[in-house]
Amino acid sequence: MRVCGYKEIHNPHKQNETSYARSLEASRFYPRFHVYIQEIAESGKLEISLHLDMKKPSYEGVSAHSGEYDGELVAREAQRIQNISDKFISEIAPQNQALGFKKEASFWKKALKWLGV
Repeated sequence: MRVCGYKEIHNPHKQNETSYARSLEASRFYPRFHVYIQEIAESGKLEISLHLDMKKPSYEGVSAHSGEYDGELVAREAQRIQNISDKFISEIAPQNQALGFKKEASFWKKALKWLGV
């Protein structure tokens, strides 16, 4: 996610749950794209949840926010992540094969498979 410009977040209110965020404005924390990644145990696939947080939660102790899970901005960001990951995979794949790594689906390939690519 760092390659895509995201910062790692650990939420102390949710047992240090890890997520990733990328602000739309460099000088502000909101609005921001927010990503959760979860491995599906039975399949080994990764599930990525991408949404746009428009503002921080309105009430103390409440996780609800003005989040958008679809729309043009979210679709463009998903495509941007996909493009970056495709380039990243193509740059490292020959190196991995030359070094004799076991051929296994990478994080990005699993993520892209989840996205239907």
